[in-house]
Amino acid sequence: MKKLIPLALAGAIFAWGVPAHAETPAGTYVYKIDHSRYGEIGTHTITLSRNGASTIATIKLRIKVKVLFVTVHSESAERTETWRGGRLVGYASTTKENDKLIKVAAREEGGQLVIDGPGGKKTVALGVVPTNPWNIAILKAKTVMDTKTGQIRNVLSVTSAGEETITAQGKPMKAKKYVFVSDVKRELWYGPGGKLLKFRVFRDGNAVSFTLK
Repeated sequence: MKKLIPLALAGAIFAWGVPAHAETPAGTYVYKIDHSRYGEIGTHTITLSRNGASTIATIKLRIKVKVLFVTVHSESAERTETWRGGRLVGYASTTKENDKLIKVAAREEGGQLVIDGPGGKKTVALGVVPTNPWNIAILKAKTVMDTKTGQIRNVLSVTSAGEETITAQGKPMKAKKYVFVSDVKRELWYGPGGKLLKFRVFRDGNAVSFTLK
């Protein structure tokens, strides 16, 4: 039975008894990207490291969509997230989408997060979480930041969809599924310890899935 989770409690308890603030171990995690219409289109790589009290996430995105051997869309991105005390305190992103370059930067300043992106500069309260769901803290977020544009979106709902067995890392794995809705619908699957095993984004009638290799 699906259950709507109050945002303050979302993801607080897992079937394995793991608290939501559990940290994914340092290392490199590579996700295969599949498009519902075009098949496999790229990779999404997340490298997690610790630097004192900070957790650093380095993200590399590589996408190439081909139709009849012709590239119709390409996208690459280099992004860095800095977390401290369970909060995002630094962010830098450079995205090249076809021939368009998009840059976003964010930093903690005076107890708030200052975001500078294509839409200009804005200041928001600490606690905003990037839409890249590697950090299970996204389940408790009230607002999220678009990783490409820096835009702020309200979280509309987080729904527990129970436990499922999915294929990740080339084998069947038990995962806790959540449906996360902000500007678009996302399905998220987390394994024991809060490790992101898979996520899926729905946009413009298509679905794009990211599965841990």
